Amino acid sequence: MAAPSQYTKAKLQIEGKAPFDVLFNPTEYSISKSNEWKYEKVTGTPFTPPQFGGGNPRELSLNLLLDASLLGKTQHVRGVTDELFRMMEVPGGGSGGSSSSAPPFITFSWGNETTFKSVCTQLTVAFKLFRPNGDPIRADVKMTLKQAEPASTASSNGANRGTNPTTRANAGHGVHTIKDGDSLPSIAYDAYGDATAWRAIADANGIENPLHLRRGRALSLPKLDG
Repeated sequence: MAAPSQYTKAKLQIEGKAPFDVLFNPTEYSISKSNEWKYEKVTGTPFTPPQFGGGNPRELSLNLLLDASLLGKTQHVRGVTDELFRMMEVPGGGSGGSSSSAPPFITFSWGNETTFKSVCTQLTVAFKLFRPNGDPIRADVKMTLKQAEPASTASSNGANRGTNPTTRANAGHGVHTIKDGDSLPSIAYDAYGDATAWRAIADANGIENPLHLRRGRALSLPKLDG
């Protein structure tokens, strides 16, 4: 039986294995991204600028449909679901503490959309339909995948942004003229790729109150120490 038109075959690539087709429900999937911002309390002040504490990985939540008839299988989906559960296990033969002592990476793709390389942090398989002998022929699979390397999508600038603030600073950043909407963390992020470096700018320019920035003032952007 051919796959119905409302479904598009997706592929799940488990590192070290050939990709296999699944049926992906295209009505919804979500990718989330969160960052950590810290606010230090200072006695006698109503507010302090946020300090960027680092970014969390992107998280992809998706539902997969496995159906023996839709996938051209004649028996059951147990072979695929067993493979999914095996991908959550540490491969045999690896010793503790070695790079092989971890489950494999995973990449999910659907049509022209290829997501980031990821790790699976949660897997739930709900068997929905069975043959008279108990063989499962349909299953709903819920997976939570977390980013394992920089995303290569157009929405990500990780590949183009320097990751070492000291290296960026050593190249020289000159002077920044304060404009409306500027804050020390935003200026530091633009200059060094690290919003927490705002203290170095404040110290270099004798700024005692980081909340009071005068528009038009020229700030020198110091060289960061390694």
